[in-house]
Amino acid sequence: MLRVLALIKTQAAVSLVSTQAGLQYLAACLPIAFGGYFSARAQGRVCAVGVNLTAKRPEESSKAIVSASLIELYALLGFIVSFLMVINIG
Repeated sequence: MLRVLALIKTQAAVSLVSTQAGLQYLAACLPIAFGGYFSARAQGRVCAVGVNLTAKRPEESSKAIVSASLIELYALLGFIVSFLMVINIG
């Protein structure tokens, strides 16, 4: 089985991780990578609309805040999924 150097440092020493474990770490990072990317793009659009909405109707500012926080939920869910996947490797 191939061994590769990983960026996992334990007590000032670089540990060897198998290729399979490296691919598992890569797969575990994908939910937050894609979730964070698409959530950030959507949140930028929603926040821009929220600023325009607040400028025209200040009493509607709570709708803008709630909308932005709902979009952020997707990034948070992606982080939780990635975190749970990384914990269960190995």
